[in-house]
Amino acid sequence: MKNSVLSVFSLVRWPRRAVVSLGFLLVAGCAPTATATAIPPVNLDTAPSEATSVQASAEVVPARETRLSFVIAGPIEALTVTEGDMVAAGQTLATLSSPDLEYGVLQAEAAFRSAEFDYAYWEFPRTNRPPERRELAEQQLIQVQRSLDTAKARFAQTMLVAPFPATVVSVEAQPGEYVNPGQVVIVLAELDRLLVETTDLGELNIAAVDIGQPATVYVEALSEEFPGSVTAISPISDTIGGDVVYKVTIKLEEQPEALRWGMSADVDINVE
Repeated sequence: MKNSVLSVFSLVRWPRRAVVSLGFLLVAGCAPTATATAIPPVNLDTAPSEATSVQASAEVVPARETRLSFVIAGPIEALTVTEGDMVAAGQTLATLSSPDLEYGVLQAEAAFRSAEFDYAYWEFPRTNRPPERRELAEQQLIQVQRSLDTAKARFAQTMLVAPFPATVVSVEAQPGEYVNPGQVVIVLAELDRLLVETTDLGELNIAAVDIGQPATVYVEALSEEFPGSVTAISPISDTIGGDVVYKVTIKLEEQPEALRWGMSADVDINVE
């Protein structure tokens, strides 16, 4: 009996926090089990949407441009055009003074006329004119003809000729000025056929671009958008600021009158 009283007394003297802890354990053991919240499933098959357009900066350029220079040195004898002139294909624009080459053509022409007369003489059918002499005259005529062609080709180097119909953009020399081979004398461009070329279209986007895709061109100077389409993609890359870029050419459906060579533009290519 004494031991039982001591046991109860010991229980009564337990520290309060021990009693509280025991209470919590009893309550927790009796509490109902909480229901877990379900996590919504994640669809791993959903792919990110592909881009439907590619953007790039661009500039307005002529469809064709050429910088004409002589292949030989000499003083300019004549200039037949000025800036702003329209020229036709094959038109002579400038000539060099070269008396030696000009005299070479005259000399070759005289030799050709002589050989031509000699061949006509031996070709005339007569019994006393052997056929081998006619054959020799024919060979001489052919040789002289080749010499004349060579002399004319050399003299042609003294002339600058327009390779295609174009506008004279600039004239870089004056009559009487001595020019060296390769020195630019005249610049031509097709200003009536202007195109738009991208300047920073990167390698990550070029694979989506194809010829014939529609494009929208915004010309900053005109504050206007113009429809067009991709007509060419450069097969080789360029490097700008360490980035690999490709040139893409866009032709406008209609060329605005105010459009000028060198204007900057923004291009949006529909790659759907």
